[in-house]
Amino acid sequence: MRTAKQPRAIKTRDRILREAARMFALKGFHDTKVGEIIKAAEVTSGAFFHHFQGKEELGFAVIDRHMEERRQKLDRIEERLRGDSVDDPLQHVFRRLDAVCEMVAGRRKRKGGCIIGNLSTTLSDTHPAFRERLAKCFDEMALEFQPHLEAAVQAHHPTRDVDVRQLARYIVSVIEGAIMLSRTHGESDLVHGQFRMLKEYLKQSVEG
Repeated sequence: MRTAKQPRAIKTRDRILREAARMFALKGFHDTKVGEIIKAAEVTSGAFFHHFQGKEELGFAVIDRHMEERRQKLDRIEERLRGDSVDDPLQHVFRRLDAVCEMVAGRRKRKGGCIIGNLSTTLSDTHPAFRERLAKCFDEMALEFQPHLEAAVQAHHPTRDVDVRQLARYIVSVIEGAIMLSRTHGESDLVHGQFRMLKEYLKQSVEG
């Protein structure tokens, strides 16, 4: 992948990535044409192919950009929600969930679903390279919770056999499913309700 170094080139690349992400979320990867992205980003074909060899390379760049922006945004929200220092590691898990809930609420008016979820649904069965990268995305999300879950088990029941890796993956499953259900049913409070139930389940699994 080519690296943009000049400010103008960086802005051009970012505009292409932003429009590609928007269109992938709205139309899907397969139904989005490179020409449509070029037109939406208001760049020339030469500028596009200066930064990306084709739609596949662009797709991977969109994923990388999304994951980095997601991580930064959640970290900022979580820092604001931090408040008093809490020793219970399970509260770190809950605070991350609260940050996700706030991030999702902020995207309520944005058209299109989760770009990672959308790409996973359309590409995982047909494109091994995308499947591998998208699987890593979900694992990255799970790793935001796994260390705190491990610490919580050690703090409350060190002898209990809890598969924290699967528990962390379960959290991601609830997050992604809640986002999908919320959009499908048009119920903005659904994510909050699902997360509340998830917290109760985690308490029982770790502390009960």
